[in-house]
Amino acid sequence: MTSVRPLCRAVGRNRKGDKVAAERDADEVRSTFWAWPRLAFAAVLGVAVLSHLPALWGGFVYDDFADVVDNPSAKAATYFARLWGMTRPLLKASYAAQDALHGPGAPAYHLVNLALHLVTVALVLVLMRRAAGLAGYKPIRALWIGGLAAAIWAVHPAAVDTVGQVAGRSAGLSTTLVLLALWLTTGPRAHPVGAGLAAGLAVLTRETALVAPLLLLVWQLCLPTGQGARRVLPVWIGVLLAGALLMAMPRHRELVAFSLDQRAPIDALRANVFAVTEMLRLWLTPWQIGAVPSQPVAYGWLDAPTLIRLVGLGGALLAALVLRRRWPLLALAILWVGVALLPTNSVIWRVNPVAMRPLYLAGIGLALVLALGLSRLVAGRVLGSVLIAGLGVLTWQREMLYADPVAYFADAAQKAPGQAAPLVLLGLTLANGGQVVDARAVLAEALQIDPANPEAANALRLLQAGSVYSPSPP
Repeated sequence: MTSVRPLCRAVGRNRKGDKVAAERDADEVRSTFWAWPRLAFAAVLGVAVLSHLPALWGGFVYDDFADVVDNPSAKAATYFARLWGMTRPLLKASYAAQDALHGPGAPAYHLVNLALHLVTVALVLVLMRRAAGLAGYKPIRALWIGGLAAAIWAVHPAAVDTVGQVAGRSAGLSTTLVLLALWLTTGPRAHPVGAGLAAGLAVLTRETALVAPLLLLVWQLCLPTGQGARRVLPVWIGVLLAGALLMAMPRHRELVAFSLDQRAPIDALRANVFAVTEMLRLWLTPWQIGAVPSQPVAYGWLDAPTLIRLVGLGGALLAALVLRRRWPLLALAILWVGVALLPTNSVIWRVNPVAMRPLYLAGIGLALVLALGLSRLVAGRVLGSVLIAGLGVLTWQREMLYADPVAYFADAAQKAPGQAAPLVLLGLTLANGGQVVDARAVLAEALQIDPANPEAANALRLLQAGSVYSPSPP
């Protein structure tokens, strides 16, 4: 009889004591399961806060002055008067709202950037966990993969240019809204109005958010969602309406025309092949990330360096498409990176194509690749913890640089040897801080590297005349 009693309890016999015990056991299992997501969220958000905390006592640096501090479009008093002639109207509205609330104090701007980052981290965790579940992973494994991907992405030093710089809010806020649109679209229940609104607002924050519908397409292409085109339609509508509004605004048309005048689309594509590979290299070697990354030299289409990069990038994308049924989550991660970089690193030329802000959205896919690899290792949890801790330390160190503009640009010059741009910015910062002798030496070094650099020559000329000027954004 004693051997039968546990069996009766397990199958839920109608005896009152057994029913109570069975319900208690079930409640314990449910509470334990639901505790894991809460712990995962708390842990990931905790490491994100710790890594980026020094941003809160940073000041204004770099293009913060041109974009926020000295920009009439970012001021509450002049925002509406300049609305039709500005770029990124929702971004400027966020600056203007803060200007109305507290004035030009840097800490409040940094606090909003950090808060946006934390919201985005939560969305990354939810979306990557959802993707892993759709790819066939069990709930606990899906939570582990999603949490690890979110943590790696949250503390990676590539995010510092978005979180730590006030002017990085364009990438931060637009990414938050893009992921919100995806979250509202890919869940069990559709929220068409919210998804379309979030996607449209993302484009009004940063025009690169036009890629949102393509990310949804990649999601549906790789994962067995069972959702039709109607799920994606509201996002397309929101993006197209916002894109049409931007193109009606003269300043956006001028910027597109300027980019096309700088370099033809086919030449821009060739140069961006090198820019993308350099950005991926920096993401994989985060200790080398600086404020002004080195810009690579682009070779001809038939030169070996170009062909090698084309084969590598094209092969990865083609393999993801071919193997998306067998390895759907890996395919999603690879295609996510490629699609996310299309607006910034394809046929439209930017003056500095190698930058870290485009990797804020694209880096989600890279973090997912790492999380998938670690999840297959026996010591994956230990290695993942060590990786997150190391990335967090590097991010803390980079965020600390914002408290000292001279240290900020000195670090940039050290990490981009042989480049004139960071030396020019360092020289101008030294000059504005009264260190004229050091400024002259640094600017002279920049002119040795690039004798035709007009900004370095002009700065030296102004120093000879006894005046200086603030660094302009690159």
